[in-house]
Amino acid sequence: MKTGFIFSLPRSGSTYAQRVLSLAPGVSTTAEPWLLPALFGIRVGEAPVAAFAYDHVRAALEELLAELPEGEAVWRRAIAGFAHEIYQAAAEPGAELFIDKTPRNHVFAREIMEAFPDSPCLFLWRNPLAVVASINSTWGGGRWKAYFYKYDLFDGLFALIDAWQAARGRSNVMAMRYEDLVAEPEIHWPRVFEHFGQQFDVSFLRNIPDIKGEMGDKTGVARYKDSSAASLDSWPSSFGSPVRQWWAKRYLKKIGEERLAIMGYSQQVLIEKLHRGAGPVTLSDLFFMPAGHIYHFVEPALWRPRFAKKNASVRVARR
Repeated sequence: MKTGFIFSLPRSGSTYAQRVLSLAPGVSTTAEPWLLPALFGIRVGEAPVAAFAYDHVRAALEELLAELPEGEAVWRRAIAGFAHEIYQAAAEPGAELFIDKTPRNHVFAREIMEAFPDSPCLFLWRNPLAVVASINSTWGGGRWKAYFYKYDLFDGLFALIDAWQAARGRSNVMAMRYEDLVAEPEIHWPRVFEHFGQQFDVSFLRNIPDIKGEMGDKTGVARYKDSSAASLDSWPSSFGSPVRQWWAKRYLKKIGEERLAIMGYSQQVLIEKLHRGAGPVTLSDLFFMPAGHIYHFVEPALWRPRFAKKNASVRVARR
């Protein structure tokens, strides 16, 4: 059994793609395993607080791998072998392909492709402002929630683009825009299915099944049972206030024209569409936008250790 990957930011249509692909007889999948970010994340990023001294785990692991003649290659093979064992157990009997579409795989896309060099991979792009609009609508109830997903919107997106650039031209890697998939599904979906080694049937675009699991997109599953382009042009309305438009322009500038072009978008076109939104400044925006900076400064350094100590005390008390 092979493993396939869908790399994308959250709210970029990965659940939609997963649901359609799951209709192929040879494909098996689960909502979101969240396995590979944990495995690759052992050695990178901010070390979490843990009772077993996470910093010691990292130091010892780095020392061990440094002593091995092919330490990095061994590490990648070990992760791939471990993950494959889990995927195979989770797959339906007789499955040819297991698809993992965990959003936070985006930060480790390059490492994942090195560990799974023959796996078919789909990079699924979506207009980044539409992603922000969907985050605010789905998880913020219309209020500003993008600050909570800074890791995805910045680190994740940049890592995803870098990984695509590094892998571009490989036969097992392809890119697709979410907008194209839903606007012209009968043209683009056959190419995606062929890339994953599966046969496409136009009936797959009707009555798309749910993917059971706690993780994943609950909103899109409930709202869309077939391929729909209904949401493509609604994102500017989420940036009606001058404050949100200011943030959006800064975000586009941070991404840059070159990165946007790699994804298939024009910075100028997005800015022009952005100006179509119109609305008043809300008090929640004035609070949550500055509060986002405070959140990222205080939360990792203060609250996580406190909760970790509290939970550790609770576990000890229960013994």
